[in-house]
This record gives sequence, structure tokens and C-alpha cells, in this order.
Amino acid sequence: MTDKLDLAYMPAATQLRLYRSKQLSPVEVLEAQLARADEVEPKINAFAWKFNDEAQQAARSAEARYMSGEARPLEGVTLAVKDDTDLEGKVTASGSKLFLDYVAPASHPMVQRFLDAGAIVHAKTTVPEFCICTVTTSHHWGTTRNPWNLEYGPGGSSGGSGAALAAGTTTLATGSDSGGSIRIPAGVNGVCGFKAPYGRFPTVVPWTLSPQSVYGPMARSMTDLAMMYDLGNGPASYDHTALQKNTLPDPMRTVAGMRIAYSPDLGFAHVDPEVRANTERALKHFEALGAHVEEVAVNWTDEKVQEAFHGTLLTGSWRAFFDQIQEMISDPKEVSDQYHSLYQKMLSLPKNAAETAAMLVAEMNTEIHAIFSAGFDAIVSPTTGLPSIPAATNHATDSVTINNMTVDSMTGWCLAHPFNLLYLYPIVVAQTGRAANNVPTSIQIIGDRYDDNTVFALASAYERVVEPLYKDDAFPDFRSEI
Repeated sequence: MTDKLDLAYMPAATQLRLYRSKQLSPVEVLEAQLARADEVEPKINAFAWKFNDEAQQAARSAEARYMSGEARPLEGVTLAVKDDTDLEGKVTASGSKLFLDYVAPASHPMVQRFLDAGAIVHAKTTVPEFCICTVTTSHHWGTTRNPWNLEYGPGGSSGGSGAALAAGTTTLATGSDSGGSIRIPAGVNGVCGFKAPYGRFPTVVPWTLSPQSVYGPMARSMTDLAMMYDLGNGPASYDHTALQKNTLPDPMRTVAGMRIAYSPDLGFAHVDPEVRANTERALKHFEALGAHVEEVAVNWTDEKVQEAFHGTLLTGSWRAFFDQIQEMISDPKEVSDQYHSLYQKMLSLPKNAAETAAMLVAEMNTEIHAIFSAGFDAIVSPTTGLPSIPAATNHATDSVTINNMTVDSMTGWCLAHPFNLLYLYPIVVAQTGRAANNVPTSIQIIGDRYDDNTVFALASAYERVVEPLYKDDAFPDFRSEI
């Protein structure tokens, strides 16, 4: 790497150490990442808005704080904020032209905690319209692409955050997850992401009423992810659902002696042979660390998962949100095909859809609870059944194929969304290498209810022994081939 790329990809933990010893300035890292964005943004389209001038001023202020000994925990570290998440004084469009005039009166509480710790927000990242896709496309921002292979998508809906991290245009990023929207982009971009249990990070109305939808951190390393976790979680006076603060132990729990349940498909998913092979290679690393890995059966079916997922998410607060959007639409062409398709699915649900879904979710939870009750510390599965899907996929009209089976292009290639229904289980995503198309593959490490400490311990130990993606020549090369 060149010196500028070294700075662009430098972990937050390393930056902070060098800032405190006055060997490096936040101004230098920011300038390297802004230059990197100028170079790669025309290819990947991960930033919805850039705040270069404000960020440069903030970096100079951060430099002064280090010189005066007043630096805060994240002083001068860049943070890209997802475009469904409020940043005071900036537009939150959620990828839609309908919301381009909405200026946030205050920052989302998780973002505010990072700002209070000294982070510098230099950009907001792209999302699919209304955050309802597993690719990142919208009428307003166009198509966001995966830095590892531009023909493929960066996942969704936190696709811009994942792509920016992979491209070296930010150090940290935020995401949100209602159906895999942190985990899928983390996995397909080869970065880290955490799907928190409901209540771990404070949020705002109406999402306090939607336990399936959570906000959380994304980073290129587990050390940085853990730092964001410790700073971002904890109670808030305005959120009655927020949990008491949890600080990750230092040192973390040893992996030796842990029991890991491995499900190759969670019972319902089709999984590409490359994804499965990379997953099973990752499991050997856990065994080398002293963990005991055992394959288990999860008897979920695709029909059960889909009925539970749609019956849960397309009712309640999401139904109210979609009804609000309908009132705003003056021309159907203002919004995406994916939105119209999902809204029609919502209208077609039977009256008892929510009640049926609740019973199905209870049955799904019974199986997962039984695994943990049998003494397992974590469950590991692939995050997705494919490395990724084409960047411009239209969920309303396009399908994808896995092992000669045609599946739904939105959730049919993913194994993440069931755990938004089972919303008390913490999950960390970790990379498992790359597929033949150069796109990263990943696992999701699922802990028992509220046992965040175990999933962080497992993912952190694994990261220390696995071959890193962001080292030497193993960096995104922005190739364009399918």
C-alpha cells in the first residue's frame, strides 16, 4: 500500500494511539480518506452526502484537543452515518426523493454518543429506498456497488456503510438492521458488524415500538467494533426500552472449552458450495482455538420463515410507515418497484397474519432456545447463501439462483432475517475469505439472549488467527467482472 492508503485503512485503535503520542494528526487521516473518496466514489457510489469542509474544521479542532490534552475517546476518528439515521441539521432521506426536505432536528442517540466521544462525521451513506432491499439502489442515488467486484451489490440496507468501510473512505460507520441490514453488508464487503439485541442501543420513536429493528456499529476490525459498542450502548431517559450499560470485559472470555453449534443452512436456506466451504474452514479456526464444534439440525422451513417474517414486519409500525408513504406519493413512479411490490404484499396479508406470525416465531425460538439449553455457547451459520447478488437487482422482477434452485432475490439468498424475529439474540458477523468472484463470504456468530460478551469474545479471537482481508495486496481492487 501507499502511505495514503495506509492512513485511509488504519484502524481507529491505531489512529488513537498515534494521535495521543502526537505521531499522527486526525487531519492527515481525514485528508487521506477524502482523497480516497474522490478516487473511488465514482465507481462505488457509497456516499449520499459529503461534509468535507465541516469535517476538515473538526479535524483541526481534534488536533488542537490532542495538543492541549483534552482529547475524548474517539477524538478525530471518522464516522460515516447511514442515511436512515438522523444527524442534526442534515437531511435524512432514507434513500427516497419523498424525504429530501426532511432536516433532522437532532442526532440519533447512538450517533450523538459517538459525536460526544469526538468522532467526525464526514459523510452519510447510501441506502435502498426506505431501507427495504438487500441491494443498495434508489431512484435518487442510483446504484451502490461492492468494492471487491463492481458487478455485485454491497448488500442492503446498510450497503453504503459496508462499501465505504471496504473502500477505505471511512474508519467507522453506523448501520441499522430490520432484516439483516447490518449483517448482510458487513458480510459481503468483508467487514465487521453487530446486530444488537433489542434495547442494547437507545433509539427513538417509533422504532422503540419495533423490536425487530435495531441500530448498531460497523467497522473493519473487531477492536474498533468493540470500542463503538462500549461507547454507544446504555440507558437513555427518552427510551424506555434501553438496557443497562454493558461494558465488554478486558480480557475477554477465552474460547477454549466453548461449545459451538454449527448449522450450515438453518434448515431453510440454499447455500452455495463456496460459501459452505469457507464457513467450514472458519470453523476449523475455532477448533484450533480450543472450541468444540458440533453440527446441529435447525428444522425451520422457508415457508415458515417467510410467513413469520412478512407477518411480523409488514404489520405494526412498518404498516403505519408504509401507509404514511402512500399518502405522500403523487406519482407511482416517484418510488421504486420494490416498494410497490412489498406494499402489495402487505395489503394481501390475511387479517390474522400478525397472530400467525407470533406463533411461528415462538416455534422458531423454541428450537434455538433448545440449542443453548443443551449447553452450547454460540451458533454459527453462513450470513448469506451466496457471496452477493448483482448490484442492480430489482427485487420486484428478478430472482437469483443457488445450486440450480431459483429463490427470491430479496431474502432468498440470506440467512440473517430470521434473527430479527428472534430479536434478543446478539450477532456478530466475521469474514471467512473470498469466493472465486472476489466477493467476501462470512459467518454470523449468534449468542444466547443478551450474551453479547460471548459473541464478541469468539469473533475477536477468530479475527486474531484468520487470514485478514485488509493486508498487503488483499484489498478491494474494484474489478468489474461477473
